Amino acid sequence: MVIGGGIAGLVAAARLGQRNVPVTLVDKATHVGGRAITQNRDGFLFNLGPHALYRRGRLRSTLHQLGVAVHGAVPRTNGYFALCEGRLHTLPVGFASLLGTGLLTLGGKLEMARLLTRLAAVDARAVRGQPLASWLDAHLTDCRVRAVVEMLVRLTTFTHDSERQSAGAAIEQLQLATAGNVLFLDGGWQTIVDGLRAALGRFGVRVRVGAAATTLERDGRNVVGVRLADGTLFPAAAVVIAAPPSEVDRLTGVTRLTDTLSPVRFATLDVALRRLPNRKALAVFGVDEPLYLSVHSAAARLAPAGGALVHASRYLAPGEKAGRDVERRLESLLDRFQPGWRDQVASKQYLPSLVVTHAELLASTAGARPSPRLDECPNVFIAGDWVGAHGQLSDAAAASGEEAAALAVAAASGGPDRGHGVETRSEIAVA
Repeated sequence: MVIGGGIAGLVAAARLGQRNVPVTLVDKATHVGGRAITQNRDGFLFNLGPHALYRRGRLRSTLHQLGVAVHGAVPRTNGYFALCEGRLHTLPVGFASLLGTGLLTLGGKLEMARLLTRLAAVDARAVRGQPLASWLDAHLTDCRVRAVVEMLVRLTTFTHDSERQSAGAAIEQLQLATAGNVLFLDGGWQTIVDGLRAALGRFGVRVRVGAAATTLERDGRNVVGVRLADGTLFPAAAVVIAAPPSEVDRLTGVTRLTDTLSPVRFATLDVALRRLPNRKALAVFGVDEPLYLSVHSAAARLAPAGGALVHASRYLAPGEKAGRDVERRLESLLDRFQPGWRDQVASKQYLPSLVVTHAELLASTAGARPSPRLDECPNVFIAGDWVGAHGQLSDAAAASGEEAAALAVAAASGGPDRGHGVETRSEIAVA
């Protein structure tokens, strides 16, 4: 059984089905996809906030191995700006733009160039236990360069918490971004959901939506079945829970994951415009303020001809609340860079507290997240963007889904320690 139909659950179920393992996926929603769904509003395709697929990330590799094709484009940097102290500057994303930007002094440009040159060679694992702020203090002297790096970390990890964030985890994500960049997907992330759903069909995976799992039936420590809200009992030799930590705690009754994790949140105002007022400002990145504005439809097919889909967003610090004041700030950001946008609105959504991931990668834990294995339940495994040792965001969801699937196979077949201590990397192709 797989409980939860987000990216992690879909990947886990697909990997199980690919091995001809009998598997049923259940989701309490009326559709699968979780936070990867896309809503079509009169031809405008709304993801839940801005989404990007890392070209060299685990999810893209997994999709390829499962026969799921996605299409999109790498966003162009023409029309990309950095906003600092109220002024716009050329975004220093490469050596050419670095030379021309007015954001940095000559000394700052040299320091930024040195960082970009050596970034790929940094041993990120060695500094996973060091806070990002501490690492920046040790390696940078120019305060504006430091602010630019913090902006890039926000962009790639969605995390606004340099005092606690693992430097190693932040650097790993920067390395991934600079090595391969990202894709904005034609048709939105629903194309991933639909592709994985089709893969489940090819592999014979049974899917039940609108089916909430309420109880794990046990025989001693082992789970023998999953009971749904309608009373149906599904026997199961192994269970993968691909759901938030609160759901894992509720279903197992023995874990306390929610108490130990720090979620990463994001506020976003997503607007569909019948016409884009300013085609020269396609992305703006806040340097001294954690803001982000991007016209995703400039790179991907997300809007009707002549229209545009724009994200104006704020990265939230731990404990920060985003109410009407943040929404007004995002509206003012649009006012400045897309003047007249209010007259062009076809549809919009404001998500003041979107959970990006349920587990920030903290220096205090050396960037560790919960293992897919649960010591309390030998044949129950977990998956999600907050689980496992590999990747971040959707890449972590894919990696943990694959690992949970391999562990579930071993547990169901009576493998060593019913899944504990099993070498999973040899069983599933790893990107």
